Amino acid sequence: MRTLLHRHGHAATTRRAAAYEALLRANDHLCVEHLLEAIARDHPDWHMNKTTAYRTLSLLGDLGLVSAMELPGERAQYEVTLHGPHGHIVCRECGRLRDLDPDVLAQLNDLVADQDFRTDPGQAIVGLCDACAAAAT
Repeated sequence: MRTLLHRHGHAATTRRAAAYEALLRANDHLCVEHLLEAIARDHPDWHMNKTTAYRTLSLLGDLGLVSAMELPGERAQYEVTLHGPHGHIVCRECGRLRDLDPDVLAQLNDLVADQDFRTDPGQAIVGLCDACAAAAT
């Protein structure tokens, strides 16, 4: 991360590193609020505000280190891009969020391309997980 920041003319600050490391450790999707909580746990003497966090995530996203997944009306969820491009599925009832296998995403994109349509990167397929579907019946 530091080398990539320097290569693109950005400082490798401790706060940028802390945000990236918190996402790495989480190994999950985090909203900004949960990212800030993780940073506060690791660095109780620091204060990072939301503006700094969003700017940091935007920069890391521009460098391809972090990706955002956004749902209409919901907070964006951020994750490191270690696993390459992939989609997401989310339960509209309980909010459970899972990664969608890249091969499945590619098949979906091929199918919708046949309908003269393109999916938005960073968006999720919304539905019901098995547990919520079973509870609804």
